[in-house]
Amino acid sequence: MKISLLPLTVLQLISAAAAESKHPQRIQHSLLSSSSDGPLLSALSHNGLVAVTSIPNFATLKHNVMKSFTECVADRDASVELADGTLRRSFAMSHDNVKLPSTPSCLGFKESLVPFRSMVDSVVETFALRLSTEMSPSLQQPLLSGISNDKELTWDTVQDIVTHGEYLDHFHSYQKFVEGEEHTLEFHVDQGLLLAFTPGLMMDLDSVKGVSEGFYVRDPTGDEYEVSFDKDDDLVFMFGDGVNHINNKLFKDKASESLVATPHALKLKAHQDPSISRAWFGRMILPPQEAFVSSSDSTTFGQVRSDIIEHFSSSNKPVVGIGCSTSQQELGLHGSSILRDLQECAEDEFYCWFRCQVLADHGLTATTCTERNLMLQCANPRDQVVPDGKAHGDFFPSCTNSTDPVTDYPKIEQQDNVTCPDLWEDFLATDEDYDHVVELTVPNGPETQFMYSVIGDTIKGRLVHDNVHGWLAMGFANPGGGHNGMNGGHVILATPYSTEDYSPVTGLDTSIDEAMIATYTIDTQDSAFRHWQNPTNEEALIASVDTNDCSTALSFEVSQINGKTFNINGTDEMLWAGNSVDHFVGYHGPFSRMRFTIDWKSGEVVPFSAEAHEEDHEDHDHDEHEDHEEDHDHDEHDHGDEDHEGGEVTVSIEDIASEIAAPNSGSSSVEVESDGSGAAGNNAGFVILSLLLMAACAM
Repeated sequence: MKISLLPLTVLQLISAAAAESKHPQRIQHSLLSSSSDGPLLSALSHNGLVAVTSIPNFATLKHNVMKSFTECVADRDASVELADGTLRRSFAMSHDNVKLPSTPSCLGFKESLVPFRSMVDSVVETFALRLSTEMSPSLQQPLLSGISNDKELTWDTVQDIVTHGEYLDHFHSYQKFVEGEEHTLEFHVDQGLLLAFTPGLMMDLDSVKGVSEGFYVRDPTGDEYEVSFDKDDDLVFMFGDGVNHINNKLFKDKASESLVATPHALKLKAHQDPSISRAWFGRMILPPQEAFVSSSDSTTFGQVRSDIIEHFSSSNKPVVGIGCSTSQQELGLHGSSILRDLQECAEDEFYCWFRCQVLADHGLTATTCTERNLMLQCANPRDQVVPDGKAHGDFFPSCTNSTDPVTDYPKIEQQDNVTCPDLWEDFLATDEDYDHVVELTVPNGPETQFMYSVIGDTIKGRLVHDNVHGWLAMGFANPGGGHNGMNGGHVILATPYSTEDYSPVTGLDTSIDEAMIATYTIDTQDSAFRHWQNPTNEEALIASVDTNDCSTALSFEVSQINGKTFNINGTDEMLWAGNSVDHFVGYHGPFSRMRFTIDWKSGEVVPFSAEAHEEDHEDHDHDEHEDHEEDHDHDEHDHGDEDHEGGEVTVSIEDIASEIAAPNSGSSSVEVESDGSGAAGNNAGFVILSLLLMAACAM
């Protein structure tokens, strides 16, 4: 491919008055859609960063959205304190879902978002098309492959990846009142494929004061300098470490055309005026969820992201900027190496399930396996091994010479998508006259409703789940318990077969075709069903389970579960979960579980809010993560931090992992507000991912 330097339309990187400050490479918006040869690659060849300029009406759109954002975010108390004392307040949103507080200023923000994000969409699309046009002759195809619903997928061009990727949008407001020598954010490379952002604007509540200073990059030669953004209509594109998925597909003779992931840092100046803030917008573009992380690994990007969320929701280890890929952390979306920073283990530990597990907890020492002529490996109960210890599930250090790779549990027969949708309403209907019907559907999950009546001190209920029966459960959450209150919880669990002869190797005993319903107390430390498979009820339950090979209903009439009675005149913290995939009492997945508070008299349901929970229990001296650190068997009933439909949804950094937003930074939260449609829950799951991937790295 010929790469030409265009002296007029691509503005060369030139020195400003101060040697350490340089203007960015710029390319006019109109040139992105022209037929000129190689302008974008030419601009990107310096440091992986290019500013698209002369975007029609973009300066006005940007000013409008930043002014309304500044007004909206000004009322927020929740903030992150960064390393240099800077306070940051944030809103996060998915590409197609925006939920904000319903204050007048935030309504104005929401209105101004529409044309602004529409223009960003257009420029991102044009950028991706231009990059595809210039790079395609140098790239092997496909760039990525994957699978969805057993259908093989391919993404052949950069445009394909960007178009079908996941978009995470953030607005950040920064305020710094005390001058210091520390960086606000140290040098790092972002995760994901691509970041599109607007340079920070200095704002007060009424107007734009100018473009912010303090953005630094490190070029491929190791030189570090400040980038001077002095145009009002810049939309800057910068690659993250996911770009290696493109570079790896370059033909050998085209290696010189590799794209560059840009190390960058932020150092803000202090402003004593509390009305002054720095407003910033960024969009991170991640590879498609269904895409495999490598050609030799069947793990998808969606699974990796889920693993990240689940890992940090069950760990209280401090982590520096999970959205950054630093040389120390070596974080990135390259295969299963995403948590490589955690695999330095002590001599009496072994790296398994993304963590260092204490050998003594598994009856082992550093020499046990070699003394038995066996290898110490990370294995599951089926003696399947994960050589690098990086897999999600019921994995633990084990003495074994097995070489069997990990395989999925055998799937049970799934819903018939042709006939089942027409049967749902009939299955949902019941001859019972329940006083309350509450929606417990998780966004993107099967429809789930809970019908109930209060009869004296008894709850007569029916949990109806629109999916087949692998297992279905409902019960009391354990406030402060691990995995979002699951560990130590008391539940009624319905399985399609008896659990009496359950084995984590073979699953439920399907030879006796009879469903079983019993109460259980979930282990306070270990989540896998094998650790708590013995029922606890001493008396027969008044309960039943119904299924029509499409949907499942668990009905019960109880006054207590394992001795814990219902607070009939008040509220209880409850949870439900289900699995429709296997007969191993396996993991419920992210869309078939919810923790919530229910007011039995009114029928009001409030999805679990970590921040509200902490406020309600602030006088209790306990650490919500105490039960997490040694939870090694994190599989079948594993609940990550979550918030779902209804009310205000708040996802706290402290509930994901200690100090996840920044080193020694305290706590943070990002809020979204629901209109009752269930979309806020979808946003909440997204917010968790957003915080993990971007919160500590946004500029």
